[in-house]
Amino acid sequence: MIHALILAGGVGIRVGADKPKQFIEINGKPILVHTLDKFEKHPLIDSIGVVCVQGWEDIVRSYKKVYGLSKLNTIVIGGRTALESTRIGVENLKARPEDIVVIHDGVRPLVDEKSITNVIEDCRQYGGAISAVPLIEHVFFKGEKETDLHYIPRENAYRTVTPQAYTCAKIHRAFQLSDETGIGSHAPFIGIMMVDLNEQVCLSQGSEENIKITDPKDINYYKSLF
Repeated sequence: MIHALILAGGVGIRVGADKPKQFIEINGKPILVHTLDKFEKHPLIDSIGVVCVQGWEDIVRSYKKVYGLSKLNTIVIGGRTALESTRIGVENLKARPEDIVVIHDGVRPLVDEKSITNVIEDCRQYGGAISAVPLIEHVFFKGEKETDLHYIPRENAYRTVTPQAYTCAKIHRAFQLSDETGIGSHAPFIGIMMVDLNEQVCLSQGSEENIKITDPKDINYYKSLF
């Protein structure tokens, strides 16, 4: 089976709204529902779980009936970080070791079917895949001095997005190894933890349009699409 795990545990302070940004309504539906729709309609996804910000569980639960989300069957409260929320979500999925878990940000409603398919197919081949897009700009970083500059050759550089996909067994093994060694325990997301632990993971072809809604200009851009 293939499970989608949607991370929706953030509060979205930068948007400046009176509610978490994933619950802001655009074109008659919350942003989170726009995202869930993409996985509901994807032919390879068997079930959907949501890791939710505390206090909004019943609202997310109501989406199943209101918006016809028949695959939505797991709703849990998230942790303090995306990594912790991922762990909580995976532990609550009714998943077998060989099942694939596709992890996605709830505020990336522009994910397309091809990107989801790509990470699933690459996960089947390599055991883990992170959706990414090639960098089109040069990236510089500074040392201790303002003029101590270094750069990354853009030919080999990618910007990661979501979804990501891993076998359930790989996820459980990675968290157990991280607990034992401390490696990757403070990673901002599971893909970095996997790389820190030297787990086999590949970069999967993503989409430039798959933006993460972070601030008011992103909200306005998404509204303009309708």
